[in-house]
Amino acid sequence: MRLRASNQLNMIGTCITVANSDDYKPVWAGNPPADFGNDLATVTADYGETNTKAAQAEAATGGAADVKAMAEAALEDAAYVLARALTNHFKKTGALDLRAKVDLSKSEIVQLRNQDLVVKTTEIRDLGTAAQSDAGAAGRGVTAARVATLTAAIGAFQKAINTPRGQIVNRSTLLKEVETDVASLLEQLRDMDDLVLQFGESDAGKRFVEAWKRARIIVDVGGGHGSSDTPPAPPAPSH
Repeated sequence: MRLRASNQLNMIGTCITVANSDDYKPVWAGNPPADFGNDLATVTADYGETNTKAAQAEAATGGAADVKAMAEAALEDAAYVLARALTNHFKKTGALDLRAKVDLSKSEIVQLRNQDLVVKTTEIRDLGTAAQSDAGAAGRGVTAARVATLTAAIGAFQKAINTPRGQIVNRSTLLKEVETDVASLLEQLRDMDDLVLQFGESDAGKRFVEAWKRARIIVDVGGGHGSSDTPPAPPAPSH
C-alpha cells in the first residue's frame, strides 16, 4: 500500500483508540454533541473495512489474487494480532480461562478452514469487544480499531466463501479503492474535529481535545518529514 495512505490509516486508528480510551470515553459517551459518538461508530466501522481492503491489496502481490485467498489471509492476520494482544491482556488481568481461548499461534489460525475459521475468529472478536473497555486494554493493543478490523475481515471472508471460485481482484484497483476510502474517512474526521471542540468546557474535556489534536497528526513512518491533516496541536495547558 502507498505510504501516504498507510500513514493516514494509522492516524485514523490512533484517533479511534484515543476516543475509546478509559481517560476520554467518559467525556463524550452520552454527552452532547451526540453526533460525535454516532460519527465515531461510523468511522470505526469504515476504518475496519478499509484496513481489510488494504490487507487484501497487500496480499495481491502478483498484481491479482483469488478473492477467497486474499480475504482468508487478511482475516488470519487480523485475528492473530488481536489474539496475541488479548493473550497478553488476559495474562496480566489473571483471566486465565479467557487467555486459553485466544492463546493461539499463527500456524494454528492458518490451519483453520472456512466455517471453523469464521467461528474461531468470531470468538476472538467477541472477546476483544468485551475486553476493549477494560483498564489497560488499549495499552496492550486491545482497541476498538483492532476489533473493527477483525469484524470487517470476518465479513469479507464470509462474502468471499460465496464468491465464484477463481475470481480475481486486481491489486491496483484495490489500492485506488483504499485511497478513495481513506479520503472519505479523512473528511469524516474533519467533521468530528468541529464537534470535538465542544467537549472542551471541563478539565477532562480540555485534555480530550488536546489528545484528539495530537492523534490527528499524521506521522510519516517512512523516514521523511512528518505531515498532518490538521495543524500541530498546541502544548497542553499547564496545571
